[in-house]
Amino acid sequence: MKQVFRGFQITNKGLRYKLILAFSLMSIIPLLACTYLISVYIFPHAENIVHVSMVILMAILIALLGLISAKRFVDPVVDMASEARIIASGEYDRKIEVESDDEVGNLGSSINVMTQRIKTNLEELKSYGQRMREINVEVHKKVLALSSLLQIGDIISAGSVQIDSLLELAVEKAGMIFDNGFGVLYLAKDESGDQLVKTSYNVDKEILESIIIKHEGRGVLEDISHSRSVTAVDKSTRHSKDVQAFMEEHNLKNMLVMPLYTGKRDFGTLVVGTKSPDFKFKNDDIDLVKVFAKQISIAVESDMLSKKTEELAIKDELTDLYNKNFIESRLEDEIKRAIFYQRPCSFLVINIDNFKAFREIHGDLAAEEMIKKMAKLVKDGAAPIAKVARIDVDEFAMLIPEKNKKEATLLAEELRRRIEETSLMKELKTKLTVSIGVSENPIDGATADEILKKAEENLRQAKSAGKNRVFA
Repeated sequence: MKQVFRGFQITNKGLRYKLILAFSLMSIIPLLACTYLISVYIFPHAENIVHVSMVILMAILIALLGLISAKRFVDPVVDMASEARIIASGEYDRKIEVESDDEVGNLGSSINVMTQRIKTNLEELKSYGQRMREINVEVHKKVLALSSLLQIGDIISAGSVQIDSLLELAVEKAGMIFDNGFGVLYLAKDESGDQLVKTSYNVDKEILESIIIKHEGRGVLEDISHSRSVTAVDKSTRHSKDVQAFMEEHNLKNMLVMPLYTGKRDFGTLVVGTKSPDFKFKNDDIDLVKVFAKQISIAVESDMLSKKTEELAIKDELTDLYNKNFIESRLEDEIKRAIFYQRPCSFLVINIDNFKAFREIHGDLAAEEMIKKMAKLVKDGAAPIAKVARIDVDEFAMLIPEKNKKEATLLAEELRRRIEETSLMKELKTKLTVSIGVSENPIDGATADEILKKAEENLRQAKSAGKNRVFA
């Protein structure tokens, strides 16, 4: 019994106190009942009914007070348990009303604190979840961009796609780095160095495609191109008046400008950005666009080198005319076309008279200079659709589609006369002449080799007849 009451020690007016009080009050009822039984059956002569009635009424009152006290203890616990179940179901905006500072009140306060912490943690988790989704989107975009870079790199290496298609793909993928993004590529079109739009993605033609980046001009894009520096213009950068005016004039919210150059030559400018307002370029965005710009530079350089290689393969370095391999190949193709459409095709072989003696007298430098001037005369005297080539040190050829032997002979005679009347080396007061052999398909042959041999045979006839003449 002593151990039982030790558990109910009254250390403060709290839950234990109320529990002991309720227990004591409710215990009086059986005690009074026992007293009544004793007074009736054990002490039957105690007939003071009034006193007994008073005792019974007091016992009932005290029992009711004990019941009320117990109810006041139980009700908050029941309400707290109900609120706890609701909170446990996920409604973390609920709050337990605390009306006392006893253990029940402390428990309610503790549950409220834990609920608030759970709510805060859930909000943080939600924020982290949103951030993770944003990061996943960014990672997905970067993976797609890197995949596009690998695709472009493979295409450049394989050389399987035309340069225009490759540039369109690169500009599109660069613009797609950003949500609602755009891209414009300007390339130098000619020797002036002025850059015009080569291709664009998701941009109104009236906005950026009308711009010409002048090689010698002064302006926003010109200054950036000349500086060869990557320039980002967005909400985080401070704009000059010129940049602000340029952005407003072309209805731009932001832009990332990357000059394209190789060595001392500026050959293009890449402009990308997004139409979304309040956008800020991140460093990894800029680095990624730099890689696209580098890929575009490599593609353009490769195309330039390829064209230069092809040009060198079919051109004579000294005169810039076609070489012998090219003209023979073209002659073969032209003969096939002429046969198919039943149209004429003529061929001239033009040889400089006495060239060996000229070189021995005046030297190699004068001979090369004379060859270049002779090449220009032959090219200027050619028919509009004719092809002119240098096929030997002192010999040229002219492929003339759509002309028969008679028409080709007249053209050859006019060319011979013009050369005869021209002083090619005025400082040397030297005039040179040419001998020309003429052949025609199909009269003189049905293959390129037969036509060429017939023209060379007629050339020898012209030389034998005294030079400075045309033989057909």
